[in-house]
Amino acid sequence: MNLLDPTITHYVIHEKTWKFGGGEILDTDGNKIGLMKRKLMSLRAEIQLQNVDETPVCIINKKLAAVRQVYDVKTPEGQLIGRAKKPMVAFRGSVDYYDPEDNIIFKAQGGVTKWNFEIRHPKDKKKVYATIKKGDKWRDVFAPMFNFKDRYVIHVVDPDVDRLMLLAYAIIIDNIYHD
Repeated sequence: MNLLDPTITHYVIHEKTWKFGGGEILDTDGNKIGLMKRKLMSLRAEIQLQNVDETPVCIINKKLAAVRQVYDVKTPEGQLIGRAKKPMVAFRGSVDYYDPEDNIIFKAQGGVTKWNFEIRHPKDKKKVYATIKKGDKWRDVFAPMFNFKDRYVIHVVDPDVDRLMLLAYAIIIDNIYHD
């Protein structure tokens, strides 16, 4: 199955080994449908999303010279396809996602703990595209020193949402708030 298959309604992002950002992307049956590969020695926190056959789907990296946290999403060839920005002030978890022309297309709003997020339309708060839930949140509270991996579940609510943007957005949210 392709990572961006439009019939997928749930993704499980399973980060491995000391939060270095690499890991597997699974379907609800536990089948591997994609990979995350992070360059370990990268100031830009570069992560590559790949299909199971290791063909690249996109590259996510952090901008170095920015007042606030900004991540770019690019094609494997390096063309900008999206950008996520953390607001300057946010009491609850919040990250905005923009298209290449800097138009806001998604707004992720989380709770105080920043474990669960809803991805919504930026102007129509009733329009929910997806939800992201941290699957192992209590381990962060009771055993943070042994927290070597994270697990997130993305539930795709809108079947027409761009899967690539959604997956990249979820990984960026994890990088901003949990790495």
